[in-house]
Formats: sequence, C-alpha cells, structure tokens
Amino acid sequence: MTNNLKDLSEFAQEAARLTGGRRAVGDYIRTDEEEPGLRSYIFQSTLRGYLGWFWSVTIYQPEGQEPTISEVVMMPGADSLVAPNWVPWSERLADYKALQAELEAQAALDAEEAAALAEGSEDADDDDDDEVELEFVDVPDEDSIEQAEEKLLASTEFDVEGEPEDDADDAGKKPPRFFGWKSRRKNKKNG
Repeated sequence: MTNNLKDLSEFAQEAARLTGGRRAVGDYIRTDEEEPGLRSYIFQSTLRGYLGWFWSVTIYQPEGQEPTISEVVMMPGADSLVAPNWVPWSERLADYKALQAELEAQAALDAEEAAALAEGSEDADDDDDDEVELEFVDVPDEDSIEQAEEKLLASTEFDVEGEPEDDADDAGKKPPRFFGWKSRRKNKKNG
C-alpha cells in the first residue's frame, strides 16, 4: 500500500507522464490538499507553447485504501498565454454593422456638405466672377476607412461580405463517379 507522500507524488507524476508524454511533465512544484483523502499534485509543464502552464494530478485515497487517480489536467498559470474570452458571432457582427452604419452616415453628411459648398460657390460665381472662395472639409480617406474595417474583421473568423456560393466555384472539378459492385456485376453478365 502506498501511503508515503513522496511515493504519491511519484505516482502522480507518472500519471501525468502517461497522459502528456515523458517529456511534457517537469519538476514537482507543490501539493494542494483539497479535503481529507483528496490531494492535487502540481508539476511544471515542459510542452512547447505552454509556457507557464502546470500539470495537476488529483489523487483520491480514502483512509486504509489504495490511491486512485481522479483527474489529470493542464492548468494555466498567472502569466501563461491563454485564449481571449469568447465573444459570440452575433455580437461581433453587430459591432461590424454599427461601424458600417456610422461610416455611411459620415459619408452622407460629407456629401451633403460638399453639395452645399458647391451650390454656394455657384451662387457666388453668379454674383462675383473675380472671387473664388474655397473651404476645405475633413473627409476620411479610404485608407483610414479600410484600416478600421480590417481591424474589425481581423477579430472575426468569418468573411461577412462573401457568400458561401462564391467559394463553391473554387472547389475544382468533382471526382469521378464510383460505380458500385452491382453495376460491375451487370457488365460482366452482359460482356
């Protein structure tokens, strides 16, 4: 029977190595006693791409009985790299649509101002041909609009503007049709 904590930590380390591989499990770090008879043994992860992660092996050992493994998991540490919180597609799409509506409203406002300026300059031309007064208006250039759209689209995984049917043409030719054993059997009878 295994009762020694050192033996249990070796038992836990072997369980982690069986799960993740011999080279994936590093040195023993600590033991967390969760409740009587239930302990989690924490080991350093040496897997590539999992810097700062840990292996946690939870062992249950009731008094007077053999230990059993409850779970073997990898857990992120405080400074480890983890995926960002998941944002539903509907929210990301709503943000994109709100940005598009804002850009369209700004473009319409700019067009109205340009039309008003053009109309005002025509009236001025009729009154006084010698003076031409120009007024400059801040209009967002196409590069800044495209950068804003790209930044928003970079946070999504889907192409909002493309339709699935557009991509279907790029799939190439269909593979040759396979005739089952029944059609071959008919051909042997006939031939």
